Amino acid sequence: MLKKGLIIVLGIILVVIIFNKKDTLIIDNNISAEYDTQNYWGTLIIPSINLNLRFYNYDSSLNDVDKNIEMIETGINNTFLIAAHSGISDIAYFNDLYLLKEGDDIYMKFKDNDMHFKVVRNYKVPKSGEIAITSAENKIYLTTCDQIIKGYQIIVEGELVE
Repeated sequence: MLKKGLIIVLGIILVVIIFNKKDTLIIDNNISAEYDTQNYWGTLIIPSINLNLRFYNYDSSLNDVDKNIEMIETGINNTFLIAAHSGISDIAYFNDLYLLKEGDDIYMKFKDNDMHFKVVRNYKVPKSGEIAITSAENKIYLTTCDQIIKGYQIIVEGELVE
């Protein structure tokens, strides 16, 4: 009986440890995410599709679509282009991108800055290896391959909320 009780207690402790890890996401009236800024540049959060992904600085060897989501430099102030795989893979981070609709929230959390974007459109274009974006500041573009219409890619465009 004592052995069974000890196993239950150890199981509860393990569950508590698992759910109290530092990389948990709390979504309520205040979106927050904890991350180790030594290793990650920030966190991409999209509550409507339950997405919480850390990303690396542009110069990091881990900023690579074959390892994580990839931040692609735009050269435009506060405008971000982020690519990730979709499909059947352990690196298919943007599987639900097609579900985003106008008005959905996108958050980027950095060490010193939090940015809030709203989706303004979700569309498909033929996959060419290039993405046409406007030269406007304060935008976010998310892209992945379309898993339904082969040869196309999904692009979600968002604008910074002031």
